[in-house]
This record gives sequence, structure tokens and C-alpha cells, in this order.
Amino acid sequence: MNANRFLVLVLAGGLLAAPVYGAFQKPSDEQLEAAARDPALVGDLLTDASIDQAAETAKDVIAEIVKLDLEPEDRDQRVAMLVRFTFRAMPESVWTDLAVSLGKFVAASPKASMNAAIVSAIQKSIIETTELKNGTAFGNAYIMAMQTVAGAPGGGKNVPPQPPPPPVALPYEGQRLR
Repeated sequence: MNANRFLVLVLAGGLLAAPVYGAFQKPSDEQLEAAARDPALVGDLLTDASIDQAAETAKDVIAEIVKLDLEPEDRDQRVAMLVRFTFRAMPESVWTDLAVSLGKFVAASPKASMNAAIVSAIQKSIIETTELKNGTAFGNAYIMAMQTVAGAPGGGKNVPPQPPPPPVALPYEGQRLR
């Protein structure tokens, strides 16, 4: 009887360890590059993706877009298109969570957050594709992640300013230093 139970447990464990059909597959570098050249391809990369997996994939494609030799306006338009296709590939019920996750991932990526125009293009595209509250959610998550210190999503990029040194006593007129 114990042998049968053991056999059942081994078989069940084997089934759980087997790859799940339809599970999200992290895109290859070639797929990310292709999506950077044609943002419409990002929808296929997000099949069965969770919110965080979709946000990370979008961030990776944004980093690939930055690598392309594009004029700043073309780059920003391509980033905006990518964000639009990313949100349309996900259910509307997760758009706010996706905006928050994307804000955190973009803040943690030096390439994706390399200049304000890219971040602005992302936020503007979120607002145009979904609604203002999701654009605000992205902006708030991005700002919070950029302000974190060491170890959190922003990785300490913006360390709070150090307090000024204590004042030095200077002699006033007529006083001698000993």
C-alpha cells in the first residue's frame, strides 16, 4: 500500500515539474530586436504573460528601441506605439497594475529611462490608450522607484541630497584666534 502511494506521489510530482503548455516564454534577444523594429509584434511575445512579465518585456523592447539609430522623435513615436500594443495585448482589467509595473521596470532600467522624452512618451501613450488614471499610476510608480535608495527598483539612482556640513566658526571682526 505504501508503494502505491509513493508511486502516485512520484507521478504527480513529475506532472507538476513538466513544462506547462501555454506558459509564458521569455522572449529571445532576436524577438526583442524584431519587436523594436516593428512594435506590433509585441502582442505575440506577451502570450500567457503575467503583468510583471508583460511590463518587463515592454521595458526590454524599449531598451532595444533606444539601441536603434533613430532620430529622437522617431524613437519616441516607436516607444509610444510599443506601449499602445502592450496595453492592447493585455486585458483591460489589469491596465492599472500594468502601468504601475511598467513604471517600476522603466525606472530600474538605465536604457529605458535614459531621458525624459522617452518616459514622457510612455506616459502619454498610456493616457491616450487607456485613461488618465493609468498614466498617473505609471508616473507615480516611476517617481517612487526612482527615489528609492539602494536595493529597491530604482537601485539608488537618486540618492537624497546629503545635509550640508556643520557651520565653521569664523572669527568676527576684532577677534583673534589662539
